[in-house]
Amino acid sequence: MNIYRRKFLANTGALTGAALAGNLGTWGVESARAQAADYKALVCLFFFGGNDSNNMVVPIDDYAQYSAVRTVASNIQLTQASLLPVDSNIPGNNKKYGLHPNLTSLAPIYTAGKMAILANSGTLLRPTTVAQYKSGGIYRPPNLFSHSDQQYAWMGLMPGAIVRTGWAGRASDKLKNANTGALIPSTVSVSGNQVFGMGNSTVPFVIPQNGGVNLSGQGADAVSKARYTALRALLVSGTGNTIVDGAAAVMDTALTAAEAANPFLAATPQVITNAFINPANPAAQLNTGIANQFKQVARLIEARATLGTHRQFFMVNMGGFDNHSNLLTGQGALMQTMNDAVAAFYKYTVDAGVANMVTTFTMSDFSRTFIGNANAGTDHAYGAHHFVLGGAVKGNRMYGTFPTLVPKGPDDSGGNGAWLPTTSTDQIGGTLAAWFGMPAADIDYTFPNLKNFGVTNLGFV
Repeated sequence: MNIYRRKFLANTGALTGAALAGNLGTWGVESARAQAADYKALVCLFFFGGNDSNNMVVPIDDYAQYSAVRTVASNIQLTQASLLPVDSNIPGNNKKYGLHPNLTSLAPIYTAGKMAILANSGTLLRPTTVAQYKSGGIYRPPNLFSHSDQQYAWMGLMPGAIVRTGWAGRASDKLKNANTGALIPSTVSVSGNQVFGMGNSTVPFVIPQNGGVNLSGQGADAVSKARYTALRALLVSGTGNTIVDGAAAVMDTALTAAEAANPFLAATPQVITNAFINPANPAAQLNTGIANQFKQVARLIEARATLGTHRQFFMVNMGGFDNHSNLLTGQGALMQTMNDAVAAFYKYTVDAGVANMVTTFTMSDFSRTFIGNANAGTDHAYGAHHFVLGGAVKGNRMYGTFPTLVPKGPDDSGGNGAWLPTTSTDQIGGTLAAWFGMPAADIDYTFPNLKNFGVTNLGFV
């Protein structure tokens, strides 16, 4: 019954155009009231399709080990001369690495100490050796190489749960007191209705890449306004049917959130315009899909005081990373687009004086095989490298353990360079949640696998 009830409510909520902007519960549980005295935001950038992070972060000191494999058969290696050198600054092991050559704006942010690399991370259930992984059972997450399953796993979906929730949604369940009186939900998606922002009593506010949230067919004429007013009256009239009234409450809250947010989503403050200059044409604005998503996030951050938000999760996304062929060309274009948009958003946070309050991090289905295929591409793998950046990040540093780049070596789970992760998604999320100010008990609720790891805070923020 719960499953069908939730599906009905989700479909009904989508009719508002705000796609589940409201929630069925109240916005308030037991987190310290003091959290409401400041503002913090976490921005998730999801690379849909499985980003080949082997070409996003490349060893320089061990380049020969990298090149020896990536040149075989498919010739998918980046030249050493093209890499953007950075230090790992790992205590006792300060090896040099190189960022993808198209990350020209992010490399200086890393060197300035405001961006970090999270090495070889993935959807671990518990610390796992290669032998344990190969034994299966409790050591292997389900459906490891499935796009959808691993997207859900990174977003925090708990297998077998009756209600589909993600870790941002569950965190928002526990941060409601920080947002008491807020006019919009604490989770916002510019990526459609993703499980990342769904909680047990939290549902994300879904907004488009451009403009505000509106009912389909709604106009500004007198008849349209009268119809809208009648709809709002019907939604709060009550029917006595729990499911119908619950769906009406979702829709009503969605419309309320849209009314509050739309004036800000329709405007672009000068601080945003100045940050999102197109580096290829300084006379124009950066107008890519991901840049526009980040602009929407910036608009709502600018509106935080009026909207009454103090803790927020945002999700933006890029697609196209399933590069089974032509990896160098396809990923190269994506890296350039990402570089420009993320750097512009970071500049906005600096110019707006909120850099220490906003942390951006990347996620993806999985990385790709270290060994290329016959189509100059790579296939589905496991452990991946990710970025985290913001004013509060302890950057110019790599966190975690970079794998030994040897197929069938000590870190290869599949024989083709599918690295077994050494850092878990729960550890990454738990570290971010601690920065948010969440108590330990609430972090355990949000990340149920975190208790299996000895280190729960990686210290990168």
